[in-house]
Amino acid sequence: MVVKFIESTYDSVKDKLKNPFYGTLFIVWVIRNREFIFNVFFNENVNSDKRLEIIRSHFLSWDSLLSFIGTIFISLGLMVLIYFSLNLSRLIVELSERVLKPRIQKIFSETSIVSREEYQTVINQRDHYIKRFNEENQEKLRLQEELDTKGVTKQNIDGQTSENLDTPNKIDIIFFQDWDDNLQFSFKKLIAEVNNHHSAGEVEEKVGDEYVEEFRGRDLIEIYYDGGVPYYKFTPLGIAVKDFFNKNNIRAL
Repeated sequence: MVVKFIESTYDSVKDKLKNPFYGTLFIVWVIRNREFIFNVFFNENVNSDKRLEIIRSHFLSWDSLLSFIGTIFISLGLMVLIYFSLNLSRLIVELSERVLKPRIQKIFSETSIVSREEYQTVINQRDHYIKRFNEENQEKLRLQEELDTKGVTKQNIDGQTSENLDTPNKIDIIFFQDWDDNLQFSFKKLIAEVNNHHSAGEVEEKVGDEYVEEFRGRDLIEIYYDGGVPYYKFTPLGIAVKDFFNKNNIRAL
């Protein structure tokens, strides 16, 4: 029974000391009352009666109560100082890791480190071109159905050579009957940009987004990737139209 009581008391005291406040309070109290502790437990020149008198005078006086209240306030102030120091050190660590370190690495490793904004821009561009690539495949199916209804297939056009494109045929009837001067001029620029192996972004900037979309809608160009960079290339249908366009210098009908 006594052993269980002692163990329970010991565990309770140990748990209390693990609490930051009680642990700090205990340490501050020991430091402020070191003389009292020495006389009660370690001073061999003090007999038992004297020890009892020291204990009685220490705990039953108003000065002892005021001293204990002061110990509480000192403990609270010390805890505030400790936690402020911990958070200040954490602030310094976070500032170093998230602000200073990336800037230093960017100075010495510009080719291997990019900012979050640049990374997000590249991701957005990639998603944009993937979406357009999927839309292009759907548009191809639609255009093929349209060609089939007019009696022209991609195989028919792909099989034609520059020798048999000297006179107007099904290509100019289908593709050039609604081409105005601006569209023809843009197609000329498109041929030059694609032949010079410029990126998709440069082609769209030089030719114009609306015209690039128009040519993609007609299944004349498509996107492909080289080293992760998007480019445009002529489809088999686009190659036939390009050759016919260059050979005959097509004008709006």
